[in-house]
Amino acid sequence: MIKNLFTIFFLSGFLSVDSQPSPRNFINPTGTYILKGESHKGEIRGNFAEIRIKLLEDSLLAITLYCNNGYPAYKAGAFTDTLEYAANRSVHQAKSDPSCQIVVSFDTDGLHINQTYTDPLSTCGLEKGVLPLGFIEKHSAAVPVIQLLSRLQ
Repeated sequence: MIKNLFTIFFLSGFLSVDSQPSPRNFINPTGTYILKGESHKGEIRGNFAEIRIKLLEDSLLAITLYCNNGYPAYKAGAFTDTLEYAANRSVHQAKSDPSCQIVVSFDTDGLHINQTYTDPLSTCGLEKGVLPLGFIEKHSAAVPVIQLLSRLQ
């Protein structure tokens, strides 16, 4: 009887631990992420961007971003910042536009850029249409140089 109770107790503990979701694995975001626009007759159409990330501590990263919306306007935007890093994501808030946040979430092969705002006309301190929303592939895992990528900053 004691053996049966022990077996039931052991299995119930094992099953309850097994059914709990595992915490997200820590992703080291260090590297260079590149989005290439399409080249057509010598012009780059669509957004292109370069984002460099360097993990400074487990909960702190340095980021520099340059993005451009391509032909015909070639409007550009850039920023360099130090951000908190938790649960494989960071949030940048432009000093010039506190109604908007750029959320960068990381996975093993790239990053996702999303924008949250309280004002629908907000552009997070960048020109309209410049910020490349969505997935950007990781080009290199080497530690990049964090420096201004544009004179726009």
